[in-house]
Amino acid sequence: MDSDRFRQLYARYSSAIYSRCRRILGDGAAAEDAAQETFLRVHRHIGSAPCDEDALRWMFRIATNYCLNVLRDRRARPVVSDDLTGLAGVSSPEDHIADRDLGRQLTRRAPAPMRNAAVLYHVYGLAQAEIAEELGVSRRTVVNYLGAFADYARRARVHGGGGPSGRLRRTTASPRPARSLAPVPA
Repeated sequence: MDSDRFRQLYARYSSAIYSRCRRILGDGAAAEDAAQETFLRVHRHIGSAPCDEDALRWMFRIATNYCLNVLRDRRARPVVSDDLTGLAGVSSPEDHIADRDLGRQLTRRAPAPMRNAAVLYHVYGLAQAEIAEELGVSRRTVVNYLGAFADYARRARVHGGGGPSGRLRRTTASPRPARSLAPVPA
């Protein structure tokens, strides 16, 4: 009986659910996925489905909530794009490649905790809370690591970090040998 009810709901309302998802998400492929997920949830809870008059409203609520979660997740994750010219601060694909090379050099030379946080944030697009969990530190520590990495990168950039030689110049003075506290002979 439940499978018959599900088939009826699907046959009757699948196009309406797809249209709702398409309107919210603005993307046909994402709307198809969302409509499919909506009907999976309807199937899972078919026993508690309301009568015919309220069934569409119930499914709209399921679809809407799912689509809003998809939109929320999109905002949390960076969008990967092959269009290099649209990146802020990058005037050409060559500049983007130079920046990417500088980024590699920076991450290779940065201290491990700072490097790990920067890679997880800038490359993999993890949120600060996710990075904190991954590294086993507080979120505030992750914020400090990312701030330190930004300062490190800024100093390297200002001091010619991505020059034609492809080498990153040191931006901090080399450590001086410890001074002896012994008295100077007279």
